[in-house]
Amino acid sequence: MNQNLIPPQNASLLVLIDLQEKLLPAILDAEKVLRSCEFLLDAASLFDVPVLITEQYPRGLGPTSVRLTSKCEDSARPDKLSFSAAELVRHRLSAAGEGISAVVLCGIEAHICVLQTALELLQDGLDVFLVTDATGSRRKHDHQIALARMQQAGIVAVTAESAAFEWCRRADHERFRELSRLVRARDAGDQ
Repeated sequence: MNQNLIPPQNASLLVLIDLQEKLLPAILDAEKVLRSCEFLLDAASLFDVPVLITEQYPRGLGPTSVRLTSKCEDSARPDKLSFSAAELVRHRLSAAGEGISAVVLCGIEAHICVLQTALELLQDGLDVFLVTDATGSRRKHDHQIALARMQQAGIVAVTAESAAFEWCRRADHERFRELSRLVRARDAGDQ
């Protein structure tokens, strides 16, 4: 498919990868990554975009940040030992039925779990969008190389705000004002 615009909400799945309490302190700009993920979850809720949150070996690495899980109605967070979350995404897509053609990814670490997930989903023929401001790694170089590698492979880089506005599409959308409030609140929190 390989389109450059994120499809409307009924054709997208938001996937948050391994944003776990014990991993986050080691991530560069972890606070920025978390704020962007919170914004994405709020936007996904506004536009009825389904969400999947994964956890890498939670018995050892702990649960997902409560800042994120508190925003999700669906508390199910499948755990994994594989670095890639592609199998969990495939399972979620098959359970959801037809219609989802794009996956919007974010999480940690960009050069390991996010990268492997993105590349596998791309091989599956899905449109894959990487939310760069909601994705992190421990080291800047690893993050930069992962982003470049994913883009070279055909994964589309976006920001959290651009993803939200692509779900919205139009200023006359019934949820546009609510999205505008989310953006203003996010801007106020960044200052």
